[in-house]
Amino acid sequence: AKGMRQHIRTSEPGRLVDTMIVGALIEARSCERFAALAPHVDEELGRYYRYLLKSESRHFEDYLKLAEQYAQGPIAERVDFFKAVEQELIESPDDEFRFHSGTPERAINS
Repeated sequence: AKGMRQHIRTSEPGRLVDTMIVGALIEARSCERFAALAPHVDEELGRYYRYLLKSESRHFEDYLKLAEQYAQGPIAERVDFFKAVEQELIESPDDEFRFHSGTPERAINS
């Protein structure tokens, strides 16, 4: 999230539009994590993760709709830009192991 936020424009309406797009992508990744984890935990926790997945997916869609409304036009170019930024962050080494980051640097250099 921090890496994507560095690319948010500083003037309006771009700042708010970009912030909502970044929020949407963060929510989308949460959906993926909950979907991946749900089958591998106990039944009660799995049910909770599936509930969260539905909630997060609505947030993802809402953020994009709001971004498009505020931009008063298509946002596909900015969404693609942030997807590319996100992909680079996911695929690049990270000096710390974090749940939301790329490949740990130490794993690559070991």
